[in-house]
Amino acid sequence: MGIMDKITGRAKQAAGDLAGDDSLKRQGRDEERKADAKDELAREQERAEQAEARADREADAADARARAAAEREYEKSDARVERNEAHAEAERDRADATAREVADLDRRT
Repeated sequence: MGIMDKITGRAKQAAGDLAGDDSLKRQGRDEERKADAKDELAREQERAEQAEARADREADAADARARAAAEREYEKSDARVERNEAHAEAERDRADATAREVADLDRRT
């Protein structure tokens, strides 16, 4: 990552030592710190990307659970509707049978 900045920084520090140039030594230290900062930035970005990926996976899992729960609820509701329809049909059949009986009794009397 910041290996070139580290190498350049060390070289400038060494050159500053040899030449007795404090400004060049300071530039070298700054370049080394810049290399360290770049490395830390890369690590932080990687951690952020990993956290985002985890969050995305968790969101996907939550969506899947919600879809599955909704499907189960739909199936329960569908079964209740079918039971109610069957009950209503049975009631209608009884009412029709009673109506036929009443009509038959009306014809006989």
